[in-house]
Amino acid sequence: MAEKSLPSCSRRLFLVGSATTFAGAVLAACGSGPTEEVAASDVPVGSATIVGDFIIAQPEEGQYRVYSTTCPHQSSKITEVEGETVRCPAHNSVFSLADGSVVDGPARSPLTEGTVEENGTNLRVSL
Repeated sequence: MAEKSLPSCSRRLFLVGSATTFAGAVLAACGSGPTEEVAASDVPVGSATIVGDFIIAQPEEGQYRVYSTTCPHQSSKITEVEGETVRCPAHNSVFSLADGSVVDGPARSPLTEGTVEENGTNLRVSL
């Protein structure tokens, strides 16, 4: 019975394949995250609104901040805005809308902050 021969893989072919795979992984990791665009008038002064994966806050008039809705404690989704704070319903961690800091635990890390770009009367937010 004749043995089937496997195609050979030269060192050059291996290196080219490895470099291509690595470059693809790096480019995928550098992709942009989610974004949303909302009307600035939808964000109350001294409070926040939740849109998709974002907490969009206006602690002071004309000052906008955006945070992830993912609680840093155990990755539950934050869904409750309470005046100048947000609360995670899973374990009741409370965070300040002014800077994302922990007001009351069990969370120990602040909220992940994103970027806000003002575009006329709209806000474009991303993480």
